This record gives sequence, C-alpha cells and structure tokens, in this order.
Amino acid sequence: MKKKELEERVADLETNIMCLSCKDLLRDDEHRELFTMEQELTKCKKDLENGNYEL
Repeated sequence: MKKKELEERVADLETNIMCLSCKDLLRDDEHRELFTMEQELTKCKKDLENGNYEL
C-alpha cells in the first residue's frame, strides 16, 4: 500500500470508529466490527510510523 492510501485508510477507519462508537447500544456484530477496525487502525498507524509502505 502506498503512503497516501495508508493515510486515507487511517482517516476512513478513524471516521468509521467514531461513528460506531457514538451509538448508545452496539450489537455483538458491531462490537466485533469495532474491535477489528481498531486493530487495523493500530496496524496502519504503526506502518506509517515505521515507513512500512510503498513509495
């Protein structure tokens, strides 16, 4: 993934996480989705910090 794509993915994940987190009650599948997105966000941010992307 290129740096710009990675940055866009981080922004998308942050937005989706924020939207899902604002719900009062989450269903089980939404909890799993939120957890998965948070893990992916952490990985993407780490990749950006460590320069693990295509130039």
